[in-house]
Amino acid sequence: MRFLTLLAPLFALLPIGLAAHAEHWSALASKARDGVIKLDSESYEDILALDREYSVSVVLTALPAQFKCQPCHDFDPSFHQVAASWKRQPRHIRDKHFFAKLDFQDGQAIYQQLGLTSAPTVMFHPALAGPNRNNKLSVVTYELNRNGLTAPPLHSWLNNLTPAHFSFYKPVNPLHYIGIPIAVIAMGVSLFSLRKLLVPLVQSRIVWGTASIILILTFTSGHMWNKIKNAPYVAAGPNGKISWIAGGYQNQLGLESQVVGGIYGLLAFSIIALSVFIPNQSSPVKQRIGVYLWLAMLIVVFSLLIKLFRMKNGGYPFALLF
Repeated sequence: MRFLTLLAPLFALLPIGLAAHAEHWSALASKARDGVIKLDSESYEDILALDREYSVSVVLTALPAQFKCQPCHDFDPSFHQVAASWKRQPRHIRDKHFFAKLDFQDGQAIYQQLGLTSAPTVMFHPALAGPNRNNKLSVVTYELNRNGLTAPPLHSWLNNLTPAHFSFYKPVNPLHYIGIPIAVIAMGVSLFSLRKLLVPLVQSRIVWGTASIILILTFTSGHMWNKIKNAPYVAAGPNGKISWIAGGYQNQLGLESQVVGGIYGLLAFSIIALSVFIPNQSSPVKQRIGVYLWLAMLIVVFSLLIKLFRMKNGGYPFALLF
């Protein structure tokens, strides 16, 4: 009985010691910009003391250049972003969970102890004492291979483990709010200064007619079908030869659509030449020669178009010159 009386002051000091232990990590987390505590082998063992009343998320990484760990560099901003989101919590909640980082260079003994051969690795260590203790929960490892290296999946995973739920915070980049208005103003000033050059172009029938024809040829040649179906540019034909025409009307290749677009373009230009350019010729001889040439061009190109249809489908019954 007397022995217990002598030990009573020691038991009274135990909670104070635990509180001081948590205060130490709380101070380090508060000083860190993102709330991530940098560890070494000794502090790793210390922060994971068996009497801890807080939980810890630790990332074991290898950031120095000599380790050539690209996933470590890709994942490090994500871990810091989630840690910064937790740091926005009130202090009485924030001090129940800490984010820490142990680099291979500073904790090779811990890597050997855990048997780790790859990085990065994220482990959640639950509280082992106090009101946040959960007897059913043990150390949980984050599955990076399945969840990836981005921050949102890591936040979703930790949000179900931390003592309190917390929102994912993504800092606002003020450059967008500054750069976009400046760019719009600069563009407006540039357009206004070039108005004498741009206004005639906008009002030009030739410009609008050319743009309309290009758009029409693009859509009628099957370009959008290629984008939607992700059609290959060419395909392997018989005997290993390259084929640029797909058999049947339900299939098409990228080069094929370009050839069809070019043929449609020649046909359109032939009609424009016959209806616009030829009548503007003052000489009857030039008009007659122009009509013969462009009519010949129209017939030959149209014959090539029909020939292409016959190549796609041997059952096509029509032909002109070829």
